[in-house]
Amino acid sequence: MKGVIFRHATIFSCALLIFIGMLQDAIAEPSVSPSYLPNVILPNMAGRPVSLMSLEGKLLVVNVWANWCPFCHQETPGLVRLHKKLGSKVRFVGIAIDNKTSASRFIAQEKIDYLVLLAEPHPGRVLAALGDKNGMLPYTLLVFPNGRIGLTHIGYYPENTLLDNIQRLESK
Repeated sequence: MKGVIFRHATIFSCALLIFIGMLQDAIAEPSVSPSYLPNVILPNMAGRPVSLMSLEGKLLVVNVWANWCPFCHQETPGLVRLHKKLGSKVRFVGIAIDNKTSASRFIAQEKIDYLVLLAEPHPGRVLAALGDKNGMLPYTLLVFPNGRIGLTHIGYYPENTLLDNIQRLESK
C-alpha cells in the first residue's frame, strides 16, 4: 500500500513539474541576466582543471545537470543534436553535479559528445556562482563570446526554444 501511494505521489509530482515547466515556456521569456560568467575552475572528466572563462570566444551554452534528474535526461538529446548542428559556431559544455561515476553513466547513456565538467565536491557553490541560487535542475546559461550571460533558464529547455534563443543572441 505504501509503495502504491509513493508511486502515485511521485507520478503526480513529476506531472506537476512538467506542467509548470510547459506553462513557464508558454507565458514567459527566459530571464535576462546582466552578469558575466564567473571565474570558476572545475575538473573535466579526465581530472584536468578547466576555467569557464577560458571557454569564452564563441557563444557558449552551459547546461548544469545530474544523472538523477529526469528533466535533465529529457532535454539532453536535444542539446546533443544542437551541438552536432551548431558546434562549429556555438560551444556546448555540461556541468555535472554528480560524482564522476554517475556523470560517466549519464554521458554514456545520453551520448554526450561535448565537454563535461564536474561540480564536485561543492555543487551547491557552483550552482550559486552560476546564478542558480535555489539549486534547480536542469539549469542552462547562454553566454555571449565576451563572457556576458545573455539568458538563463531553469527547468526543461525544449530544443526548439533553445535554438530560437541561441539564434536571437547570435543576432545581437
